[in-house]
Amino acid sequence: MVRSLSSLQSEYREKTPRSYAQWKKGVDVMPGGVIKGAYWFDPYPIYINRAEGCHIFDIDGNKYLDFANHHSTMIVGHNHPDVVQAIANELQKGLGFGGPTALEEEISSEIVNRFPAIDKVRFTNSGTESSLHATRIVRAHSGKQKIAKFEGAYHGSHDAVEVSSAPPLNKAGSPEMPNAVPAWPGMSKDSETDIIILPYNDMESVKAILTENKDEIAGVFYDGRAGMLDVPVEFSRFVRKITQDLGILMIMDEVVSFRAGIGGYQGYADIEPDLSIFGKVVGGGLPVGAIGGKSKIMDIVDTTKDTGLPAVNQSGSFSGNSLTLAAGLATLKALTPEAYSHLDKITSQLHVGLDSVFNEANIPCQVVSVGSMLNPFISDKPIRDYRALAGINADLTNRIHLGLLLKGIHIGRVPMSFCLSTPTQDSDIQTVLDKLTEVLNET
Repeated sequence: MVRSLSSLQSEYREKTPRSYAQWKKGVDVMPGGVIKGAYWFDPYPIYINRAEGCHIFDIDGNKYLDFANHHSTMIVGHNHPDVVQAIANELQKGLGFGGPTALEEEISSEIVNRFPAIDKVRFTNSGTESSLHATRIVRAHSGKQKIAKFEGAYHGSHDAVEVSSAPPLNKAGSPEMPNAVPAWPGMSKDSETDIIILPYNDMESVKAILTENKDEIAGVFYDGRAGMLDVPVEFSRFVRKITQDLGILMIMDEVVSFRAGIGGYQGYADIEPDLSIFGKVVGGGLPVGAIGGKSKIMDIVDTTKDTGLPAVNQSGSFSGNSLTLAAGLATLKALTPEAYSHLDKITSQLHVGLDSVFNEANIPCQVVSVGSMLNPFISDKPIRDYRALAGINADLTNRIHLGLLLKGIHIGRVPMSFCLSTPTQDSDIQTVLDKLTEVLNET
């Protein structure tokens, strides 16, 4: 039954001395010794040297099967030859032109062709930027101020939406009518009053809250796979219908859920939002964000002429830079129906296998998956809302994560997450299951 954390950490230190030394160097010049908070885990992170296909290699020479894939980004694997060549071709031309290139239309057309709900696209530098601009767009379009989002969902690091993403349960209010809890100190006081929090998988409460506040809500941000909760497509379709019925714009967050299929989660669920925001996958491993929607909404950011709509400027020095667009376009072209079929197959194999391994070990686990995204939640309760997610066994989850890392399996941490990539084969799935079996049975 999974070794103690102290035992696992002791072995981890023995296997990764160079990572420890590198982290110690960074402590003096970076808060916590890391360039961003997401990299940290106890006792210190592994430092990556290179990556290839579905593997990463750390500076100590350890090789890992990679199922984290840069926070879900590397869906076609690391160093995909077409992506690398596309970047190399652009590098030969120069950097930072400060003017448009033909790549802009090419990748925008690729996105438009995949999403019936999208007529036009604009690029940004991150999912957070896309979320920020989408907030302005729906406020300008509707003339309303408030934003609604679902408890437990993350839509970027800005004050308008980083609220109740992971609130302490003693501050979260009732499950049926959650409180708005700012994620961090230092956020605007308006972040509490300009947002309305909705509960996942509770149609009655969502309908009541939206109906009561419909005249104040500019838009509802929605992620059908937030934290990989078990959200039935029927609930997502309900959210689309109720927002339409009440005249509220719906913003679909596809930053991670683009992985669900060739048309993202909205294609998987067969719904058409008013706006969609993107990141991660559409940049092919380089910094990226994008916003897409119908012309009647997207033309708000067209400041080249009088559209009869309120004008909202959307720009950025590096938005849509040629390297990112080239990498993103090559990635999208590699994401064929056959590629998604392969991802669906190996994810299904992993899902069935994890169910079996945890069951054999008598560890209660809820395995949730869609497309190439999968989460095993250490819990005896279905994970259908944030309250259930907050109740998973974090200690055991941490130990399993570290145990797998020591056996050469790199996954997302708490909650455990697997984001698969196209180079991953059946044999790799079996390796994960074999190594997990070892982890769960070591003492």
